[in-house]
Amino acid sequence: MNILKALLKQLFGAKYERVIKSLIACLILFLAAHTAGIKMEIAASVFFLTATALALGTMWQTIQSSGNADRMTGPFMLPFTNRGMVFSFVLAFAGYTLLTIIFPVLALFFAVHEWSVLQTAVALLCACNGCFMAAAWYAMINEASLHKKRKLMPFAVLWCVGMFLAIFFVKKVMFFALIVFASLFLSFLRLLMTDAYAFYRPASAKLLIRRAKGTGSVLLYLLRYLATNKNFLMNTAGLCVVGGILPMMLGHFEGLNVMPLGFAILCLNTPLCILLSCDPGLEQAVRILPGQAGRFCTRYGLFIFFVNMAVSSVYLAVWQIQHGGVGGMDIMTSVLIALQSAILSVLLEWFHPVRNWKIENDLWHHPRKYAVPLIMLLIAGLIGMWPVGIWVLLCIVLAEVLSLPLIARRI
Repeated sequence: MNILKALLKQLFGAKYERVIKSLIACLILFLAAHTAGIKMEIAASVFFLTATALALGTMWQTIQSSGNADRMTGPFMLPFTNRGMVFSFVLAFAGYTLLTIIFPVLALFFAVHEWSVLQTAVALLCACNGCFMAAAWYAMINEASLHKKRKLMPFAVLWCVGMFLAIFFVKKVMFFALIVFASLFLSFLRLLMTDAYAFYRPASAKLLIRRAKGTGSVLLYLLRYLATNKNFLMNTAGLCVVGGILPMMLGHFEGLNVMPLGFAILCLNTPLCILLSCDPGLEQAVRILPGQAGRFCTRYGLFIFFVNMAVSSVYLAVWQIQHGGVGGMDIMTSVLIALQSAILSVLLEWFHPVRNWKIENDLWHHPRKYAVPLIMLLIAGLIGMWPVGIWVLLCIVLAEVLSLPLIARRI
């Protein structure tokens, strides 16, 4: 209990003040959507899938958070029981996941659709199951890599596939609830057999990053940062998948130039745009050393631009395969939107970094992440309605690029 209380205070504050803030945010979201009169027909399977997948993904990111490397090191220096340590970590991170991410999303579901008491209870059970499944899989993967045992990996894959198939194909809510409870119980049994050191994460990843800092190469640092933070690569890969799906969705709008909207949507690569916020040590070094601000920000912007262009290239290629007609203006539009997004992201990160966060999930789900994509969506909409907008954007980007040396000297 002492370890659990210590972890909860680190995640929610000394007096658990973040719990109150999260519950107030849930109430505000519910009242805002409910009073607006928004009503939607939502299948129960979508409700259960959202609760399961969102809880599973968020819990996985929370456990893998690099900020937890230091948070997990302290308790292992004290006397502990194996099961007490395991369930302290799992319950603390599950509580954080449910209160900060899952409950606000479920509040929106409750506001736009009427759910029965049984469906509500099953959705909450799905969320808890997602958290415990993520913890159990994380433990199995770590133990498999440490002890060279891969026998349980096929079982984990079948477990995952079976759970998601049950969401779509089991129509009886009561029977589905029994399946979810069985999965939750299986996760509980697996965690009972887990070695607590499966959750121990020494700050080895930070050592690679510090070595990259010492080389003085910003691009090398960025590449190594991505190599040691797999979630960033997964986010970029996910955007590539979205880039392959968007042409099928946007291609049905005839008579409207909706292609620029896809470029704007694909700029929502939150992890890459919070580099200074998630590494206070790097920010301090860049701000203190003379001349490093402009040098770092320029290369940081180029890096974001190249990643944006890589994702946009997938979008352009799939659009050409499905619909054809991709021309030079479309390619120029993708370049300008990717470059403008990179410039705005770097400037926002430099002048308004996110402070007082607990783990990386706080950064990835911070409302600030929508500022640049919203601006880019507005720009893309203007370009789609008025083709002359592309030339206006070109002038703006050229003016920003030419003024970068002056901005770099000032910062």
